[in-house]
Amino acid sequence: MSIVQMNALALQLTAKDFSEGHAPNNAGPTKTARALAILHLAAHDAYAKVTGLLTPQLGTLPDPPIGLGTDDATGTAALLGAGLFAAEQLYPDFVPFIATEAALLTAGLNVDALQYGQQVADAWVDVRNDDNSSLPDLDAMYSVEPGHHRPDPLSPKQLTLGRTWGQVKPFVLRSVVTDAPLGPPPDLHTEEYALAFDQVIEVGKHDITQRDPDFRHQAEIGIFWGYDGANHLGTPPRLYNQVVLAIPEFATLPHAQQIRLLTAVNVAMADAGIASWHWKYAYDFWRPVVAIREADAGWGPTGKGDGNHLRVRQGDPFWLPLGAPKSNPFPAPVFGAAGSNFTPNFPAYPSGHATFGSACFEVAAALLGKTPDEIVLTFVSDEFNGMTTDNMGVARPRWEATLTLQEAIEQNKISRIFLGVHWIFDATGGEMVGKAVAQKVLAAFQ
Repeated sequence: MSIVQMNALALQLTAKDFSEGHAPNNAGPTKTARALAILHLAAHDAYAKVTGLLTPQLGTLPDPPIGLGTDDATGTAALLGAGLFAAEQLYPDFVPFIATEAALLTAGLNVDALQYGQQVADAWVDVRNDDNSSLPDLDAMYSVEPGHHRPDPLSPKQLTLGRTWGQVKPFVLRSVVTDAPLGPPPDLHTEEYALAFDQVIEVGKHDITQRDPDFRHQAEIGIFWGYDGANHLGTPPRLYNQVVLAIPEFATLPHAQQIRLLTAVNVAMADAGIASWHWKYAYDFWRPVVAIREADAGWGPTGKGDGNHLRVRQGDPFWLPLGAPKSNPFPAPVFGAAGSNFTPNFPAYPSGHATFGSACFEVAAALLGKTPDEIVLTFVSDEFNGMTTDNMGVARPRWEATLTLQEAIEQNKISRIFLGVHWIFDATGGEMVGKAVAQKVLAAFQ
C-alpha cells in the first residue's frame, strides 16, 4: 500500500465527478485542485506524524496514540485512513464507491493507525471549512466594453465561473498580490495585442481539415492537453498528476519522498488556481472568440471594435475556435450530429492551464533534484488513449508522446492558443504566476 494507490483513488474520483452527467462535488479545475490538495495534505501529515520522516504542514494536529509504531507500514496505514476519510468529505456523492475501495486498500492494516489518520483528515477538512471556497461562484456580471469577458457565442446564456475564487485562502501563499504578482494584459491598441490576434485567428480556428499539416499537429497538441471537464476525463489537475506519475525518476524515490512530491505538486496547483483566478477577474480580459468577432468598427455591443490599426488580419464576425474539446459527450451524440466544442466560462488572462501546469511541473522537477529539461517521460493522454471520443462520438487514436518536462510545460501552455481559446500572453502570464507559486511551495516543503 502506498501514496500512489491513494493518489490513484483521488484521480478516479476527479474523473467520476465529471462523468455521466453528474453535477460535480468540486466543479471546475480550481475546486478540483483544492480537493486534491486537502486529500494529499491529510495523507502527508498523517504519515509525517507517525513516522517522523516528513514535516507536517498543519501545526495543530493530534499526536498519534501512545505505542503506535513509527515504521513505514504503520505510517502508510495512517496515510490511507486520512486520505479515505478526506475523500468521503470532499466527494460525498461517491461514499459507497470509496467504501468499496477502502475495504480493498485497508484489509489487514493497523486499525489504530487508520483511525488516527481519520483524526488528521478531520483536522485538515475542518481548517479549510472557512477558507471562502463556498462563496457563490456563478454570475452574469458582464461588461459590454471592448476587451472584457463575455459569454461564448455558442452558449449565449453562459454564466461566468469562479469570480470569488481569488478570495479563497491560499494553502502556502501569504498574498497572491505580493507572492504571485502579474501585470495587466497588453492594451488593445498595442502591437503585442495585434500580433497575438493575428496568431490565434489562424492557428486556433475551428476547421482542422483546412489547416496545413503544421497547424494540424498544433491542433493535436491542443487536444492532448485538454481535460476541460469532459466526461470520464475531469479537469487539468488530474492530467498533471498523471504526467508526474509517468516521470521515471518518481518511481525510484523512497516512499516518504513520493508522498512529499505528490503533496507538494497538488498544493502548488491549489494555490495556482487561487492566484490565476484572482488575476482573471482583476483584469476581466476577453476570449478570442468574442474579440475576433467584434474586432472591427461597427461590431459588438458598443460598435467600437478594438481600435487596433496594427493588425494584419481583419475581424471575422463568423469566426469560431477549435475550442476546448467536448470529449466523450454525454449523452452520446446521434450519429452525424456534433456536440459543440466550447470556450471556457471565465476570463482569458492568465491561462489556468499554463498556471497549473507550470506550478506543478516546476515543483516536481525541483523535488527530483533536476531541471525540467533533464527529465524525459513517455505519456498517453486520456484525450488520445484509443477510447476517448471526439465531439462527434468518433474514437480518437492512441498517441504515446515522449517529451521532456520542459517540453510538457511549453506544449501545455501554448496548447490553448492552438484551440483558439487563449492568447499567447495568457500563456506567458500563466507561466509567470505558476513559477512564482512553485517557489513558495518549494520553500514550504524543503
